[in-house]
Amino acid sequence: SVRGEIQAVRVHFNYGGGHEEWIEVDSDRLAVAGRFTLDSMKSFDVIPSDDSGDASKRTIIPRRGSKESNVLVDSNLSNSDFCSFPGFGACGLTNLGNTCYANSAIQCISYIPLLRSYLLSSQYKINGDLNKDNPLGTGGKLLEEFSDLLKVMWSGKYNSRAPRAFRHQLGRARQQYAGADQQDAQELLNDMIDSLHEDSNKVKQKPYVEGIEDFWVKNTSLSRVGEEAWRRFLRRNRSVITNVAMGQVLNRVTCPVCNHSSLNFDPFNMLSIPFPTASEVHFRCQIMRSASALNCPDILNRGKISIYNEAEPDFFAPSEYLIMEEHNISMPRLADIGDLKLRLQNFSGISSKNFKLCKVEEVKINADLSASNVIQSYFKLHQLSDKEGPCLDLAKKTNDLNSSAISTTFLIAFESTLKPRPHQEDTPKKEVSKLPREERGSNSIESTLLQQQLKVYGNKLEAKLYDTNPFLVAKAMSRNMWPRSQSDFKLGLRVDAIDQKNQWFQGSVIEIIQGNNSENESESGRRDVKKVRIHFDNFSSKWDEMYTIDNFNKGQVKPLYSHATPKEKPTEFVVHHRRSAKSFEYNVLFGLPFYVQCHIEWSTARAGAHILAQLSRFLQPPTFKVDKRGAIKSNSDGSTTNDFLRRNIDNKKDYQASDETRQIISQIIDELIEADKRYVEYVLSSENQNKSEESNLYAASLSSNLYKKLNSLLPLLPFDIILCSAESPVSKQDANGHEEISFPFSLVRTIGNFINARHAIAIHWHHSSKMKNSMLYIHPQIGFAKGSQPTIDGESVSDLGKRTASERWGKSNDGLHLGVCLDEFCKKQRLKKSECWRCPKCKEVREGQQDMRLWRLPDILTFHLKRFNCSARWREKITTKVNFPLNGLNMEEWCDNDSPTLERSDGSCIYDLFGVVNHYGGMTGGHYVATCKASPCGADGSEEVGHSFNGAGVHSFDINEGICRSSGWKLGRNKEKESNSQQAKSALSAAKALCESSEPLWLQFDDDLVEPIPPKSVVSEMAYVLFYRRRNISPSNIAKYCTLD
Repeated sequence: SVRGEIQAVRVHFNYGGGHEEWIEVDSDRLAVAGRFTLDSMKSFDVIPSDDSGDASKRTIIPRRGSKESNVLVDSNLSNSDFCSFPGFGACGLTNLGNTCYANSAIQCISYIPLLRSYLLSSQYKINGDLNKDNPLGTGGKLLEEFSDLLKVMWSGKYNSRAPRAFRHQLGRARQQYAGADQQDAQELLNDMIDSLHEDSNKVKQKPYVEGIEDFWVKNTSLSRVGEEAWRRFLRRNRSVITNVAMGQVLNRVTCPVCNHSSLNFDPFNMLSIPFPTASEVHFRCQIMRSASALNCPDILNRGKISIYNEAEPDFFAPSEYLIMEEHNISMPRLADIGDLKLRLQNFSGISSKNFKLCKVEEVKINADLSASNVIQSYFKLHQLSDKEGPCLDLAKKTNDLNSSAISTTFLIAFESTLKPRPHQEDTPKKEVSKLPREERGSNSIESTLLQQQLKVYGNKLEAKLYDTNPFLVAKAMSRNMWPRSQSDFKLGLRVDAIDQKNQWFQGSVIEIIQGNNSENESESGRRDVKKVRIHFDNFSSKWDEMYTIDNFNKGQVKPLYSHATPKEKPTEFVVHHRRSAKSFEYNVLFGLPFYVQCHIEWSTARAGAHILAQLSRFLQPPTFKVDKRGAIKSNSDGSTTNDFLRRNIDNKKDYQASDETRQIISQIIDELIEADKRYVEYVLSSENQNKSEESNLYAASLSSNLYKKLNSLLPLLPFDIILCSAESPVSKQDANGHEEISFPFSLVRTIGNFINARHAIAIHWHHSSKMKNSMLYIHPQIGFAKGSQPTIDGESVSDLGKRTASERWGKSNDGLHLGVCLDEFCKKQRLKKSECWRCPKCKEVREGQQDMRLWRLPDILTFHLKRFNCSARWREKITTKVNFPLNGLNMEEWCDNDSPTLERSDGSCIYDLFGVVNHYGGMTGGHYVATCKASPCGADGSEEVGHSFNGAGVHSFDINEGICRSSGWKLGRNKEKESNSQQAKSALSAAKALCESSEPLWLQFDDDLVEPIPPKSVVSEMAYVLFYRRRNISPSNIAKYCTLD
């Protein structure tokens, strides 16, 4: 019937009381007769007991994994006695404690043709293959236990069984599997196949076999050499595993010096194929140096101060004359982030402890901005934590690692803006040792070091080449300003104060208040008592406390750093570039933000000078020449810059017109440094002792003079310096409703007391009618090392054209084709010296070029996808989806041209999938599930192998015998099987329908849970081990292990 445009069929259900229902033809609830689909199992799975359809004899049993799904089974049989598809091995295995890895491996091995029948029919006993004397095996015990387990699984009697006996024997043979720890299924598969091989090895006493001589190899055809290598291998190894599941890889290694090629034919039972993205991650690293008189001479060296380095400026990285430099770095995926920082340290000469590493994301600004302005991007910074980790973590969030494309991650390393003076770093050790022994007390040392700091504090190199740490200066100022009475209170006094929990914190006096103290009036007779408001560092103003002189006298307030511990790290904040949108209704961020570090005890005036000095990096005109292509280069040779810079240097008249602005900034910096120096000198001078009123007047005079000068200079700048919220630097109010304010250039307030982690600085740029580009902002130039290549759109020029590997497989956003991984396995690669390949001709360790191709293909071809990588410290799981074909995998492309497999014309290179081991989870834990293609096999090992295995069933099934019947080669000997119960007949009916179906059945084995799945669900990103069988089994193996029925 057609309802509108929807085609549907009316289905009559015989069971459950009988009813009819319309079902759309494309619904997953419809399948070929006798099959269960995934959607149908979510409602009811009906197993009839007889033709009458009587539901009274059936019981509804909930299916594990679904609250709504149920299965109707005979009430006389338990669930463990029921096998859904007898003759197809649908028997689950109970998890005995983290044994899912073994269960999934066993299920896949149990579907290997020839081997399955070899074990079920006990041919190893009949043929005398059981090798109990092999020291490399288990004395035949593991083979016998595994054979017994398979006989139970393929008996058709059980829905699930607990493999305790096999588990016990496996633990005795391999100690790592004896406990309850999770293990790797691929390692277990290797160990099991190796043990089964040695237990069934026909070679009782392995002879010594010499390797093939190089001289003979050189003068013999490759096919003959391969045949001889296989013959010598068979002298020690002859078993069912060798015949069915072992092949050869041709491994060529060529010496780069003498061009000698060494050939090896390596046997394998499993191919470990890598992912093409599992090698390296690429970083485009820019380093922003702190501003100095060397790289920002137009502002910080207008007075032409004498610099310690008078050499000719070098604009090739690394150089102190560069503001920014760029390096393209490739790192192993699992290399430590600390190793990346060390690489940057080696490239730049900056200690890794002195820069902050950030990931960069370029964000396009809203089109509402002025079209005349060239700044249309904002570089959003994502600060990387100091915690160690693999370099892969830096690339995961931005790079598509599911393809083989070469991609780069943009990083910027900001050098610390604090430049300590050379003698400050080691003075506490060296200078103390030079003092006389009687003067080595703490007071003498501090006094000596303080005098040395005062000699250079605020000199002409301050904020231009060096930044003095005022720690000792601040301690001395706190003690010189210490009040003896309430009339001695001074604004800006730095103190240590104790709270109610007896904890000491640093703070500053920010307000002096006149008030009454009624409690002490009777005792002291004083009515007017001054109070001071102390604001604590790194706390909000709601935690401010009021203190009187009594608190000072009682020791509740002490001089700075008497009790509180100094903070090791300086005050740090982000500086954003901001401007108004075209409509002036809101603000937007643009350009590149940067980090600024300030010493905690700096006054805000001194910190303001530091901010302006670091801002000069975005006001410095280009110092390189520009060629016709727009690339920047030095006078001698060319280092280029990126497209963003080329867009910002076209109008040189703007830079010349802005020279007046740079002169004003230089003047403001000098005024701030000088005023701060004069204030410090006066506070520490002897004239300040016991003259509190005069001291306050002088401090007020210094502040007043500085305020007047700044009021005349700051309005001339093309920007304002705003203290804003770190969470929302574009908003004029923070989350608490506090308005943003202009940055205060104060001599008495310290930056560590004024700014905390919730604050940031915004440079709010103004539009200028005099400028063609409307703003003075200049993105810093970027220099490169000699011989290095710039990046274009994040990729190295040398890497263009190498974007994808194995493009013939086509581009897919849904994973890689299996052929890409096989290409990666067979591609030529250069060995490292650490791999110790010694050239037979040179007799030296060389970095040879390796080329691997497949030589001999087995009937059973197993692939191990190398999803797990590890280094000395880090591990990862690659979750890339691999699209592997269910049928028709042609291996001809990866075979050597002289391979004997290619000589056969019977399609010996065509393989079909029959098993998958899937791993769910990560490196720290997970779960294994097997997926197998159901193929019929009797309990005695009878199976068909003498026809094309193309996915279509051509079997006939005898209900009375319960085994497959055909007119071809059959494995083992038939035995009668009694199946008189109605339950068995129902299950056999389902199996018969499966045999007659043209659609293959895939079963998923989740420990003891067995359920059908659609073929489209077989391929997933969880696939770990793949099992393929040759479509046309080798005639030699058929002759060895089959009987003609």
